[in-house]
Amino acid sequence: MVRETKARTLHVHSEKSQDHSNDGEDDNKQNVSFHPHHITLKTFRNLLSHYPSTVERVHRGKMTLKLQSKASKGSKRKAETKTSAAPTTKAELDPSEEKHILEETDKFLQLDRWRYEALPKIIAERANENGQKASGPEGAHLLKEELIDIMEWKTKHGVSRPMLMGMIKSNPVATITKSTSTAFAALPEVDPVVAPNEAFPKASLDALTAPIRGVGPATASLILSIATVFGDAKKQVPFYSDDVYLWLCLMDFPEGPGSKEQKPSKHKKPNGELIAKYNINEYRDLWNASQELRARLNSGAGEQPGDGLVSFIDIERAAYVLRNIAFSDYYASQDHETGINIVKDMESANSQLPKESKSDSGELGTRRSKRIKQEAK
Repeated sequence: MVRETKARTLHVHSEKSQDHSNDGEDDNKQNVSFHPHHITLKTFRNLLSHYPSTVERVHRGKMTLKLQSKASKGSKRKAETKTSAAPTTKAELDPSEEKHILEETDKFLQLDRWRYEALPKIIAERANENGQKASGPEGAHLLKEELIDIMEWKTKHGVSRPMLMGMIKSNPVATITKSTSTAFAALPEVDPVVAPNEAFPKASLDALTAPIRGVGPATASLILSIATVFGDAKKQVPFYSDDVYLWLCLMDFPEGPGSKEQKPSKHKKPNGELIAKYNINEYRDLWNASQELRARLNSGAGEQPGDGLVSFIDIERAAYVLRNIAFSDYYASQDHETGINIVKDMESANSQLPKESKSDSGELGTRRSKRIKQEAK
């Protein structure tokens, strides 16, 4: 295992008294704090509860804007052929397009559930059947079609980068199987609270990023996150998502219901792209910050009936709601048009990214049918 020479102390704040004293703040959402050093467990769980509706609204908004954009361009071209035609206004969607939006949104939500629920179970079953430390593909591993679906989820859930999908598809089946098997087997056994430097999964990240085209530290962390949902909690790995990095490392989060009127984030380029290098050092910062937040929140978890421990997936989902809070129903006063504008800004930014290419249609039809059958077993 590659070990870092420079140690970093993981500060764990057990602020139970502070958390309990602030529990009442959630009775008035106008006054809650989303700062990662001060957010209460109650506020965190409230954010988390809005993930299902938020992810559906955001994806539906993306699909709506995509179809409206195509319709507007088509209408504009037709108008240009008629000299007397009036300027085209906002395109309306017909029933078939509305149906398409519903179908595509449903497909994505199915993919979202597969990423968070079904695939972690599949990997865990492979590990239990043949042994986590197996050196070959008989241990826990990913199939090529699963890695393709992971990349599809990543690009649809966040920023679309179809070029990465092409790179993922170019990898040989054996490379993906062997590399993921090696990475999963190399995960450290050390408790991150006791020895954060030794617990950092550097060897596992290297086993994924070096041989697999299209997999950098962020995607590698996603793969490891999915593979460590079940089993020992101290071996769980956080995903380097833009949402989590913005919240925990860049301290970029909404400050209240008036967040829609706040100035543009200083952590994004003019075209909307996140100012980040997506390297190991940045991921280490996210890893440490995630460990700290989880430990602090869990210091007060389990004290109420039905309470469970906070996971890295919980943090990931809560961060997603925070970044898209105007599109969620977290604040009853927030209107849907605000969310549409946010998605519109996201789509505009994505279209200007230099690494983007034409939209990739994906190949989910056959693979999803196989996956559904596998989940049904």
